[in-house]
Amino acid sequence: MSFLLPLGLLALLALPIIVLLHLLRERRQRVPVPSLLLWAHLPRRIDGERSRRLPLTLLLLLHLLVAALLGFALGGPQIAGALAPDARHTALIIDTSSSMAATDGGASRFEQARQRARTLIAATSPGDRITLIAAGPRAQIVVSGEDPFVLTAALDTLRPGGVGAAINEALTLAEAALDPQFSRRIVVVTDGALPPQPARDVAVPVEWVQIGSAVPNRAIIAFASRPWGGRIQVYARVASYDTAPFNGTLRIVSGNQVLAEEQVTIAPNGETEISWTLPGGVETLRAVIDGRDALPQDDSAYLSVAQGRPITVILVSNQPAALRRALEVIPGVTVVATTPAAYATTSERAIADLTIFDGFLPDAWPQGSVLVIAPPPDSSLLRVTSDLQPLDAGAPLRQRGSTLEGLGFGGVVFNAVRRIEPPPWAEVLLASGDLPLILRGRTEGHEIAIWTFDLAGGNLTTRLAFPLLVARTVRDLAPPPLPQAVRAGEMLMIRPDPRATALVIRSPDDRRIEAPVASVVTLDTLIEPGFYTVEEQRGGATVLAGIVGVNAGAAIESNLRPQSAPPLRAPGNDPGSASGQHMIDLWPWLAGAALIVLAIEWVYVLRRR
Repeated sequence: MSFLLPLGLLALLALPIIVLLHLLRERRQRVPVPSLLLWAHLPRRIDGERSRRLPLTLLLLLHLLVAALLGFALGGPQIAGALAPDARHTALIIDTSSSMAATDGGASRFEQARQRARTLIAATSPGDRITLIAAGPRAQIVVSGEDPFVLTAALDTLRPGGVGAAINEALTLAEAALDPQFSRRIVVVTDGALPPQPARDVAVPVEWVQIGSAVPNRAIIAFASRPWGGRIQVYARVASYDTAPFNGTLRIVSGNQVLAEEQVTIAPNGETEISWTLPGGVETLRAVIDGRDALPQDDSAYLSVAQGRPITVILVSNQPAALRRALEVIPGVTVVATTPAAYATTSERAIADLTIFDGFLPDAWPQGSVLVIAPPPDSSLLRVTSDLQPLDAGAPLRQRGSTLEGLGFGGVVFNAVRRIEPPPWAEVLLASGDLPLILRGRTEGHEIAIWTFDLAGGNLTTRLAFPLLVARTVRDLAPPPLPQAVRAGEMLMIRPDPRATALVIRSPDDRRIEAPVASVVTLDTLIEPGFYTVEEQRGGATVLAGIVGVNAGAAIESNLRPQSAPPLRAPGNDPGSASGQHMIDLWPWLAGAALIVLAIEWVYVLRRR
């Protein structure tokens, strides 16, 4: 016997407490209390009787028995039991990709797959085990066990959605989850909408259950835009997976307004591409094709075209001209210039997304991101030497990181700089010999970049690299805007403002999803096509809201014609090591026995009243 939760055996400490209560029988008047009724008939101590003599009564034995049963039950005891020779462990992989939502034969493919799974679960014998695995854009184990009710309940929670079915990943999960003591097998229920798969070996038998038939479908499989002056260039690609030509109408809609409409003709199993130049000033675009087909989810595509994220920059400098010019040409950037002496009273400090300190540092890091240029030696935030060190003109510059990738510093003169001791939270991106020139790091929620050189002491501000370096640094420090659109189920990475206290996502059906705030938030649950609103909140108030489109259209998901199963090399059968043993939980039996004893004790007490 073993115990799943040995700490539960601490409940056995109730045994000596019960003995003590029986030992310390008191002589005061007894008042029946409902919760203590079972203690009402403790035998009274006889005058002159020794108090340490334990009365061996039926009530004491029943109390001890109940406490012992519950104590052992809390310990989660298990015993080894032999498996039935034909006990089977099945890994049931259900395809949950978008194409499974297609209506095929009067019901959705996913509902047909779910019915096959229910039939398989209902056909299991006592002792059989099933591990349910969902194969969407990523594979995950949903539940594993022997209880058909639990398995069916977990199956009913699954929904189709997301581009791509990670069948290979699901097969790997299944092989790892199957217990070799059982007769093992893998059952894959899918419509086969998969990209070409390489041949692979599987250690256990695989049963491939194909769902669906060849049904025609039309889909918008690409949708993109870009600004063009004050207008927007829009591109769409529409595919028809049908043996007959398709004639239909493609519309571009913003809100409830139709911005463009065009008749399209697509050859059998062909595609067509269309582009427009539309007026600007809109936030979202939706492309709609009157597909009249089995999968309406890919008849619309969504795009957010107002992706600019406003950035407020406070520039603290006594010589701000060059930096200000470079900052003001960055789209979406608003610059507020001030001097070190006036910084403490600058009202924009509370709303600044980025603060640039040129030759000055306060006593504490401000809110938001920070760029420090030529930090002074008397700072409490950074260790900077007071003496200026000239750069070795012959020493090559060492640069690294994506921010500096492709930037050329040839011909740039930095003159002398103060040596800074790199903080443990920062890494050196640019150095001359062992002298750091640019550092980048993050500490206590602050994104920080440090330029150790003085802009007024060299010629960097006159070089082409300067505005590029400023723009890249600002984009690196400030949270990036949301993408225009992602595919359903695709990983969406959000870098919220460090000052955000909550991140709320609202789905197309206005469902609220709250994600924990971190430096980078990753979402993979956006599987319904449509527009999602992402809100960054601070103190319960929304400080920034953005929109991202989620699209279901993709060549691999929208082609609903049956595909052949991937080449899997698997054995024909797996007898399993049925001579092995599996563990049987005893706690339900112990808990049930405790209830029965309690009932007996209850009857015993009532009859004595």
